Amino acid sequence: MDTKSTFKGTIISIQPRIRLTRSFDESSHTYPGYAITLEGELDNTNTTFSIGIGKTVHAKHQFKVNDIIPGECVPVPDPDTEPTQYYKVSKLKVISWYHH
Repeated sequence: MDTKSTFKGTIISIQPRIRLTRSFDESSHTYPGYAITLEGELDNTNTTFSIGIGKTVHAKHQFKVNDIIPGECVPVPDPDTEPTQYYKVSKLKVISWYHH
């Protein structure tokens, strides 16, 4: 079972996650969602870290830079294959929206 970390942070960046796949002489790419970089607390330690979320989750919450979000996440098993440090995000919600 994956050990979950708890977090709460302010969004400082949102970028599309792109996965490139190469097979012989062909390459393709998919968009599995978004990479969100946060400044805040991860397991009660102040740090900057990144989480990966799916397109559906982003569509539901419409995250923006400076939103404050808490949740739970799991470290990615192979950092060389994922653009984020954490994934399998759960219990996610926006507790403070940034308004222009």
